[in-house]
Amino acid sequence: MNGEHTRRRFAAIAIAALGLAIAAPAAAQDTKLNIGVSVKSIFGLPLVVARDKGFFKEEGLDVTLEYFSGGPPATAALMGGSLQFLNGALENNVKTAKANQPIVTIMNIQSNYAGAIILRKEIADKLGRAPKVEDLKGLKIGTLSRGGFTDVSTRYILKTAGIDPEKDATLVPIRGADRQLAAGKAGEIDAAMVTEPWGPIAVEGLGEWVYVLNTTVGQGPVLFQDMGYVVLQTTRDYLAKNRPVAEKVVRAIVKAQKFIADPKNVEEVTQIALKEYGDSQPKAMRISVETQAKTYVPYMNEAMIGKTMDLLVPNGLIKEPAPAYKDVVDASFEPLWKAYGPVK
Repeated sequence: MNGEHTRRRFAAIAIAALGLAIAAPAAAQDTKLNIGVSVKSIFGLPLVVARDKGFFKEEGLDVTLEYFSGGPPATAALMGGSLQFLNGALENNVKTAKANQPIVTIMNIQSNYAGAIILRKEIADKLGRAPKVEDLKGLKIGTLSRGGFTDVSTRYILKTAGIDPEKDATLVPIRGADRQLAAGKAGEIDAAMVTEPWGPIAVEGLGEWVYVLNTTVGQGPVLFQDMGYVVLQTTRDYLAKNRPVAEKVVRAIVKAQKFIADPKNVEEVTQIALKEYGDSQPKAMRISVETQAKTYVPYMNEAMIGKTMDLLVPNGLIKEPAPAYKDVVDASFEPLWKAYGPVK
């Protein structure tokens, strides 16, 4: 009798459990995404923070970040479909718009160009004063690649100082900021245009270089401020089919940008950056994070297209007229950008 009762009891429990399993909806799986970053640079920090702080996860996204060796291979991956989104320079999207390629920007990642021209300390010491752009005349200046953003920016800055980059200086393409510093140490170059965090690493960290001009802190031509330096891009076809996913990505990154901008989070953000980009120079990384914190903003505007054209046209990388703002930027995402709040 007791055995029969026990069997009936277990059978009832099993039936009840089966009923619950049938009634319960299947657990929703996170949407898997591959987001490219054109180079492994701290300009991608908002994406790293969104991943490591769980902001993507909160939106139901399982994000993998993939680094590339420049804009062209990253853009090819986006067009080929192995990436769903790309963190790359706005100038890349302006070029693709002119070429009628279906790529569109849906938010800003970093507004100001975070770069600096640095000079070897032993050369600067001979001047007996703080170096100026005019002192670069006749020197060998390292950039990252011919026609790339650092190369074009260096040429623009030299021209504004009355220096012909073809006749009055020698621009030396060196792939990798760490290699630029090594080339300087070996005497192969005299100066370099570096992106963050390599300015603080070279100057404050190693103490072997000095700043000539630091656009990250607002020095140099105004063109480099609020220019839409790097943005989040996707294809128009993907966006048409996956608008809700794109909105989730934007919300998560805006949340990360706000987190970075909050001064009380500087130490945590610095630790995230050190983990992602290398931990050999913690002091320099903190300086880099603090300096850039409020440049990671989501807002786009039409003037950014004009500034990009002003940079590219004189260097023969694009021809007038500029593409229309709507052909580069999908401004329908602006309500999501506003979650960041006012820029301070």
